[in-house]
Amino acid sequence: MDNGLVIWLTGLAGSGKSTVSRALYNTIRSQYCQVIYLDGDELRDILGHYGYDKQGRIEVSLKRSKFANFLSKQGMIVIVSAISMFKEVYAYNRATLPNYFEVYIQCDMQELIKRDQKGLYSKALRGLEKNVVGIDIAFDEPNPHLVIHNTIPNCLDEKAHCIVDNVRHLLPKIS
Repeated sequence: MDNGLVIWLTGLAGSGKSTVSRALYNTIRSQYCQVIYLDGDELRDILGHYGYDKQGRIEVSLKRSKFANFLSKQGMIVIVSAISMFKEVYAYNRATLPNYFEVYIQCDMQELIKRDQKGLYSKALRGLEKNVVGIDIAFDEPNPHLVIHNTIPNCLDEKAHCIVDNVRHLLPKIS
């Protein structure tokens, strides 16, 4: 395989990107050893990039994309989970990542507000938090290769296998 693969999971905070990504990682890792998972928050810590306004989010997403590209060019299967819901990021990824597959983890806003593990939505709706994508930062709806509806977070293994079935043609053949 000349290039690896980048599977990019995008969606709003609380949509289940990280949960689905970890399940996907475990599913792919059972057959391939060259798999890496880049979590949005963890990578922010590594890069030391904490700008949460729209431009800061775009900048960190482009850095994340460059890092994923670097790894995939070494034959790695790279799974990325990040909000990154901006047309600049979608266009950059499609133009620069040779084997790129985008997955939108879609979840209704009412469910996101109900989940609200970090308190982002409730604080933003009360004006106590700024730079929350979907509340005071508009996002660009993606045109992904695959949409996973995650308003009802069930059948995690099915979601991971659905993604694998859709990227199978991009995965290296196992001999």
